[in-house]
Order: sequence, then C-alpha cells, then structure tokens
Amino acid sequence: MWGLSVSYPLSRSIRAPTEHVFRAVLKSALLNAEPPKPKPSPKSPRIGQTRVLPPYLAEMGYEVRYHLARVEPWLRNGWKIVAKRHDYYPPGTTIDAPEFYAACRDIFRRHGVFPCMGALYIPPVEQGEVALMPRFEGESGVIDVSLSDLDKVLHQAQAEIELRNLFLDWFDYDGRPITDYDRDVFSFQGGSFGNIYYRNSDSLRPTYRPAAFEHPLEPMAPHVGVQIRALSNGMEQPRNSDPNWMCATAAAIGVHLDLPVLAYGHKDGCVLPPALPHTWREVEGEQGHLARELGYLKSCCLMLAPDSGWADLMAWLGVPTLLEMLVSDKALDGLRDTFQPRIAVIDRDRPLKPQVDALLADAFSLPTTDPLKSGLAKALFPWEP
Repeated sequence: MWGLSVSYPLSRSIRAPTEHVFRAVLKSALLNAEPPKPKPSPKSPRIGQTRVLPPYLAEMGYEVRYHLARVEPWLRNGWKIVAKRHDYYPPGTTIDAPEFYAACRDIFRRHGVFPCMGALYIPPVEQGEVALMPRFEGESGVIDVSLSDLDKVLHQAQAEIELRNLFLDWFDYDGRPITDYDRDVFSFQGGSFGNIYYRNSDSLRPTYRPAAFEHPLEPMAPHVGVQIRALSNGMEQPRNSDPNWMCATAAAIGVHLDLPVLAYGHKDGCVLPPALPHTWREVEGEQGHLARELGYLKSCCLMLAPDSGWADLMAWLGVPTLLEMLVSDKALDGLRDTFQPRIAVIDRDRPLKPQVDALLADAFSLPTTDPLKSGLAKALFPWEP
C-alpha cells in the first residue's frame, strides 16, 4: 500500500473537475433533500413554440467566436433560439423573451454570477484550497478530496438548479429532449482557470455574415470607426478606454486617410464623444441600433477598437482593426485559422501613419501567437501551460 498527498496549487486540468465533483454532489444533496415528485411535462412550452433553444448568456466576443457557428446547424434544422442580438443570426431564426432574460439576471444577481469567457462565472476564479489524498493497494483504491471553502461551489450549485428549473418552466414540453446544448448553456464551465484556458481554443466561423451587414438599411459613406469602451459592473475594468487618447488617435487616422470619423457603441457601455458623430439615436434607443451599426460597418475602412468582443465582431465582418491595447497575449490567436482577421495593436512609441498603412496593406494580421499552440507546449502532458 502506498499513499500520496496532492494539495493546492493543483494542475489546472485537475482542479477544474475536482470543483465539478463537489458541485455535482451538492446539487444532488440540495435536490434530494425531499423525495422527488416527478410530474408530466406540459403539452406545449411557455415560450410559445416547440424546438426552441435557450439563449446564450455570456459576452458578445465569445458569441461571435464560438456560439454562432455552434448553433447554426440547429437553426438550419428547424430550431429557433432566444436571442438578445437578433441581427447576428439568420433572419427568422430568433425569438425575443425579455421576461426570461430578466429572470436570468435576477438569479445572477442573487448568486454573484458574471457571464464570462463564454460561460458562467462566480468570482474569484480560484477559491479555497483543494487537496487530494489517494491511497492504492492492489486492485483497490481510495481518493479523499477536500475543498477548504465551499461558498462559491455552493452558489454555483444553487444557481444551476434555479437556471435549469427556469429552463424547464419556459422551454419544456412533452417530447422535448434535454440536449447537449441545454446542458452547456446552464453550466459553470468557466469555474476555474483550467476551463478558462481550455476555452481559448480555435474559433468557429459561421458560414454567413449578418443580413444587416450584407444589405445595409441606410447608406453610409466610407469612414474610420472608433468605439470607446466604458463599462462599470462592479468589477475592476482595466480594459476600459482612455476617451481623450481614442478621440485624438481616431481623428489622426481620419486625417491620414482623408476620411470622416464615426463613433460606434451603446450609451450604457461606451463613451459617445460629443465632438464626433455617432451611431446611437436617443429617441430610438436600442430599437434598430445593432442593425444600423452592422450596415454602417459595411463602409468602415478601419476601426479603432477597444480590447473587447468588438474586435471579434470586426474579425467576422473583415474590418481592418487597430486595438488600443491587448491585455492578454493569447486572447486573439484562436481567430487565426478560421477568421483570418486583420488586427494589430497600436504601438504608442512608434509613428501612427506607418502602422495604419501596414495594416491596410496586409491580407492577414494578428498581433501575437499563442505559445500554448507551439510544438513545445503541445509536448507537455496533460497539455498544460
């Protein structure tokens, strides 16, 4: 007989499934506190249509990078999907359900959930010490697992139960299966660093571009675009833009290219500088805003963008993009093979004009290469950074 104590910090590929084991056990305990009382599914779903997928709940960047292509085969086979950004999806495939989104937001608020990295996330990313104590003798073995702080995992379990009950309330009907897509949408897949790193894989590109981009609703002259990020959701936002620098740089690019500058963005998440024309129309609010922006982007010759999902959208649409910063060197490499983007990060210590000209001359451009995809990193086991 031999024993080995494995304690924090664990390999990322071990910590993630260890936390999942705790969450699965907690969910079973919470759900089975009383004898279950199965009841028949309703004849028709509350959502009003059968074969409807629940919505993607995380941020826009991962929606563009992974979700749209993942859900596209479902939509081509007659399913519909609840969506916030209807104009990203093929016409006629989406359903609006603001009450369902409001119920999701209430669950997120009560349990401290943030949609992040294409999944659901409760900060901090790592919480508590994890220890594994395996003991093996002959053909038998025992592994004792301990987690010093269950608070985050408990909230994950409670939130998953509530989200999945909400799903049943809205989407279930007699004969509807529980699909892999359903499980994926309502899971805390970003529950540890391990899963977050593994979600930075090669992206999936849709076979189409948005209809509002291909056929703009309104004419727009060729221009330089700029988006100035300004988010405040209770978390530190080191990726927010410097409005003065962004305005000055966009103006300089416009002068160099002899083009006007247009500011893009939503008033609740971006700065809309009064000195620049912008896409937001106060009277109309969100009504038609995304479709209008997608149409304008057809005429955008270059975008000055924040380090956000806006860059992923530019990659999908093929708009050359200069980023004001890039916090993670690995962040964009997943776009390389499928999206073939034209993205570069501005070097503020070098002249601006040659950087603009170089980006416009390139058929493909990415600022960095993810070292996790190099031959050396692939040789490591179990595929750890």
